[in-house]
Amino acid sequence: MAVTATCPEIKDILAGNECLENFGGLSVNVYIFNKADLKAPLKAEKNVYPALTSESFNTGKGLYKFECKESSQGHTFESLGRRKGFKQQLDYVLESVNAESAEVARALNNLDLGYIIQDGEKSIIVYDPQHKFEYASAGIKGDTGKKADDDRQVELSGTLQPSAYGRYEITEPETGGWDSLLASKKG
Repeated sequence: MAVTATCPEIKDILAGNECLENFGGLSVNVYIFNKADLKAPLKAEKNVYPALTSESFNTGKGLYKFECKESSQGHTFESLGRRKGFKQQLDYVLESVNAESAEVARALNNLDLGYIIQDGEKSIIVYDPQHKFEYASAGIKGDTGKKADDDRQVELSGTLQPSAYGRYEITEPETGGWDSLLASKKG
């Protein structure tokens, strides 16, 4: 039996309807979750995922919070061609180069993860139940700097592809925000 797919309707996008500030960049907080910690894969309605709750995760599991460098986080997307979907890219910077950040970088490089980051009043989720977010060669780079005024940081840049939409949003928990789902707050 043939699968029927319905394309989204095209809509007007008018400057007069966009009465808000259009600041670039994203929040300093990046929230990460291990897909294996979910009780069931998340399912989007078009390009919006329903809110996560503590019941979304296996016992003792949840989100992990990275407080990143100010004005260094970004999400981009690009078409992979007609009927091939989109590639999403997430960039963020940790202001730490030490044994702990090296251990976390190894986990990020090898685990199957999802990412949530606030974009003003909305939250972007970079996640797909079937495809992995991956860091290509040099996608994770640590640098101690050479001079006293250099930044010590780990730059992370990874991609998820293919996805049906270039941007997916997720509803933030009403009580306590994303911090209410941190694994470190679970007993």
